[in-house]
Amino acid sequence: MNNDLLLRAAAVAGERVRLDVLQQVAGLPPNDFLDALDALVRAGALVVTAGEAWFADESVRRDAEARLPLTARADLHRRTAEAVDAPAEAQRHWSAAVAGTPDARERARLQLKLAQAAVKAGDLSAAHLAAQAAVRAARNEQDLDLLADAAVALEPIGQSVWDGDIHQWCTEALAASSHSTETRVRLLARQAQAAVYLGRWSEALTASRAALSEAVGMPDDDLLVEALTARQLATSGPDDVDELAAAARRMIELGTSTGRAEIELRGRLWQVDALWYSGDLAAIGAETGRLASCAGRVNGSHGRWHVLLTQASLALARAEFEDAEALLDEALEVFRSIGHPATHGAEVAFRMLVGHHRGHSAELLGSAVWQFGTDARWDLAARLNRAFVLVDAGRVDEAAALYQRCGEPDSWPNWRAGELLLHTIGARVAAAVGATADVRRFRDRLEPHRGRYVVAGAGATNFLGPVELVLGACAAALNEWDAAIADLQKAGSLCRSIGAPGFAVEAACLLAEVYERSGDVAQARTLAAEALPLAKTLRMTPWVQRLTTPTGPLSQREREVAELVAKGLSNREIAAALVISERTAQNHVQHILTKLGFANRAQVAAWVSKG
Repeated sequence: MNNDLLLRAAAVAGERVRLDVLQQVAGLPPNDFLDALDALVRAGALVVTAGEAWFADESVRRDAEARLPLTARADLHRRTAEAVDAPAEAQRHWSAAVAGTPDARERARLQLKLAQAAVKAGDLSAAHLAAQAAVRAARNEQDLDLLADAAVALEPIGQSVWDGDIHQWCTEALAASSHSTETRVRLLARQAQAAVYLGRWSEALTASRAALSEAVGMPDDDLLVEALTARQLATSGPDDVDELAAAARRMIELGTSTGRAEIELRGRLWQVDALWYSGDLAAIGAETGRLASCAGRVNGSHGRWHVLLTQASLALARAEFEDAEALLDEALEVFRSIGHPATHGAEVAFRMLVGHHRGHSAELLGSAVWQFGTDARWDLAARLNRAFVLVDAGRVDEAAALYQRCGEPDSWPNWRAGELLLHTIGARVAAAVGATADVRRFRDRLEPHRGRYVVAGAGATNFLGPVELVLGACAAALNEWDAAIADLQKAGSLCRSIGAPGFAVEAACLLAEVYERSGDVAQARTLAAEALPLAKTLRMTPWVQRLTTPTGPLSQREREVAELVAKGLSNREIAAALVISERTAQNHVQHILTKLGFANRAQVAAWVSKG
């Protein structure tokens, strides 16, 4: 009897199976298991070596599995899925268990197990399909408990269809009033998480607040973890740093007190987010070791990804560009291995920041890399960030066209976690293309955040230096020289104090250009000469060129136009000389007048002659 049971378990387990897994699947006591195993080995049916067993003849195993009744086979696949560690193997067994289970409700329950295993295995498409199947079954059976379980089976990942389904399922489940408090907390927390990814910040704040309020004081630690996670995502902006830091401490304490590294890891990641806003690179560096320790104790790829991305972002902030790119490549390899949809966006955003200081690749200057499918949430970011890249490269006309397609800034979505980054990039692009009214809008939005550093919260990082750096750029674009000088001097001091030399070079270059534009050419050249050696050492090629070429605030093309204006050419003649339209030439001249704070072409000519 035991021999037959063990043989059936081995047949279903697969080509090779660990002995501890085989015993768990067979459900035999240790002595009975060993006796049955010994009998099967002596009979020549099984081979045992190095803690594993397999059939001496694979065709015999396949025949044995095929002869099993469907329900018995499904039950053994379920047991095996529960026993194995490898996510892909577990997914295979859950899938087989689903296929062999005739009862609709039980099959739906198994679909949820399959969805969770598929996520761990990196098969997100299979996970989504399994969860959808469970939801359909719950609706057909009018099983509210099953619907609630299905609604929280998956976590939001930043993909609109996936996240939208989770949000809809949670909303549908919450409409029922019969759920326990525990179930309600889970649904509210998951609804809030999905709402964040869908940009529904008001809803996320309300749902996460309710979830946390109900979870506090309950004996289930997992409920508190879910509620805190939802609240962290909903309060991840620059105004939320104190609450974020408090949630991080609470999560770390919960993780360490229970010995659960995955909980501690989340808390430490939140702590790093808060530290980015304060620009404390030294503290972030110290925290990476603790992050790595937690990730090493967590089974899965996500922890490793977060550690590598934090290390890469820190290296980038410190202008250790080669190290940053190497760490990014390693991190991307981890994310690609699980097929995460955020991989492409994370890579493009990071390489954009590297290119801002080192020069952008031809790929990043092109349009193909900025295609993010049909997900409308990323459309604005793609246009705006590409315009930022084009501004860096001096291709202001193209940047201006893209910026126009972004619409009025007041119509942009309010991304709480990314508001500093969005407003900073918007301000830098608006300043370059001469959209002074927008520059004022962005400056007003950034002004309350003096003392913070520009990052995208909720784990995204995307560090762009102190807020004073962009405020100085805004003041310069508005020809407010005293304000620009004060902010850029402050920005340079902050960058030097935290150990961000790349941004210190940027601040010095912008400050030198302000001095040049305001007429203090000697001070401009002194500053440029002081910053140049560091820019060369860091191989910040675009900034070396700006520090050595006295074009001031103008792009290379605008400098060419200014020189033709100085020669007395009309807009039509400038257009013919540069092979551009007369309207484009007119726009260039207007941008030049705006940037230099001049009222007429004669002043431009005088400025060129001084240069």
